[in-house]
Amino acid sequence: MSNIITELSIKSLLCDSHQYLVPMYQRNYAWGEAEISQLVQDMVDYQQKKHARYYIGTLVVFRRNDGNLEVIDGQQRFTTLTLMAMYLRNLALSQDSTPKFPQMDWYQRVNISFESRPHSTNTFTALSQRKPLHLLNGDGYNESLIKGYVLIEKVLSKLKSCSVKNFADYMFKHVHIMRVEVPEDTDLNHYFEAMNNRGEQLEKHEILKAKLMAVFNSIKNDDERNKHINTLQKVWEACSNMERYIQYGFSVTERHCLFGKNDWGKFTPENFEDIVECLDESEENDQELSLFDIVTQSPHSSRDSDKNNNDVPDRFNSVINFSNFLLHVLRVYTEEDISLDDKQLLNQFDQYLLNNNDPIAAVECFSFALLRCKYLFDQFIIKREFSQGQDGWSIKRLKWYSNKSVSFINSLDDLDGS
Repeated sequence: MSNIITELSIKSLLCDSHQYLVPMYQRNYAWGEAEISQLVQDMVDYQQKKHARYYIGTLVVFRRNDGNLEVIDGQQRFTTLTLMAMYLRNLALSQDSTPKFPQMDWYQRVNISFESRPHSTNTFTALSQRKPLHLLNGDGYNESLIKGYVLIEKVLSKLKSCSVKNFADYMFKHVHIMRVEVPEDTDLNHYFEAMNNRGEQLEKHEILKAKLMAVFNSIKNDDERNKHINTLQKVWEACSNMERYIQYGFSVTERHCLFGKNDWGKFTPENFEDIVECLDESEENDQELSLFDIVTQSPHSSRDSDKNNNDVPDRFNSVINFSNFLLHVLRVYTEEDISLDDKQLLNQFDQYLLNNNDPIAAVECFSFALLRCKYLFDQFIIKREFSQGQDGWSIKRLKWYSNKSVSFINSLDDLDGS
């Protein structure tokens, strides 16, 4: 499915002709002042960055047979945005369209509804009709939605660094959301279980991975496209675990090819094509990965060919997370003044990598830089080490001695590992 991930501005989402349905199994609206204030403050902070695009997160949906989009994940955020649009529209109407308030003529209907929850639907209808709040206290309305509407009014009335009109203009034009549509053959029970175990939305670096994969997916030659996608998949998975040395993200055969035969302490590829040649197609990776598989699988899953996790050490703790590491790599690769704020991950990659005259070549070069930087990071950046009941700091590299003997030695002293 080519349109499994769709980037939408908030205005595009709220104007979307699709009807979004919150199913009965989803919990009621539960955001309070803390969540709403944080959402507004995040948007205000980004508004100060010369209208930088702000990615607000993901909205995961399932297309029903009737064409409606069932909201699987992200309904709290979507509901808040709807309440915010309602408030701003009502505010504009109450002020006789003065220039001080946002232009909201485009917002004509509410495109989110609640399955088997007439009180919630009635509340949205009443708010959109500008019914006075004191008349919505009866049993026929949803108290949580009314509370959210009141809190939005409270939070927006306290804006100091910008006017309500400027805030609204920025939110509707420059704040974007990623709508992820799961394939029609998805086992929803399995998906719900996975999302509950995960307990969080898709990470920004997972969305970035899907966007880079989409660039390679545009390659017309089938064999070349599959090799590129397979290589990026393996490199990304190997690099994403910051607690594991890069060599352990590959099979033993691949380690010998990438990091020096009978050594594992060298970096042999000179470009992306060299990496492609080193990474053999395994039976596991012969299976085509959908974008849904890419963005929902764990970034820390092991794929060693021998399926043996005994040689995967977890004794090292990195000083930065993967999202921040990606920004460092982008800065090294582009030599631009990249912001190292991981909240800007997608925006920075859009600006400095993906908006390129030759995005395929750009992603190839970045993939090579990613692997090389992770190799150098592992060997020469200090990290916390837990070994034999002791906690300390170390700068070590992986050394191969034989098929049965591999150890970590001091990166700056190959003699005795002291």
